[in-house]
Amino acid sequence: MSEGMTDACLPAGFEDLAPLVDYWAGEDCQTRWDRRACAGMADIASFYDQMLPRAEAALTHIQAFPLDAMPAPEARLYRLVLSLAQAAMAVELHGQPRAPNSPYPHGIRIEIGPRPFA
Repeated sequence: MSEGMTDACLPAGFEDLAPLVDYWAGEDCQTRWDRRACAGMADIASFYDQMLPRAEAALTHIQAFPLDAMPAPEARLYRLVLSLAQAAMAVELHGQPRAPNSPYPHGIRIEIGPRPFA
């Protein structure tokens, strides 16, 4: 966890996921995609293995908050779940960080993502 993070980095009950926040809870969709694309498969699999068993509880927790007024700890948890979707593509579908035979970096940029989090 970076020096700027507080003990309330994530909601109560999800503190064990705090080491994942700095890398995996990217602020926008493009950042989360780039981080998956640049990560090693071992790191992606480790993140996936830590997040997958917690995903249902995380989704249940964040559903209690409106997207446009989500407290910062819940917003970070939400972004971890969004990154789980990215990691799942690598683990379950591609077997590698990026789609096979796709160049990286490339010119495609994700400009709009789930709202209110771009």
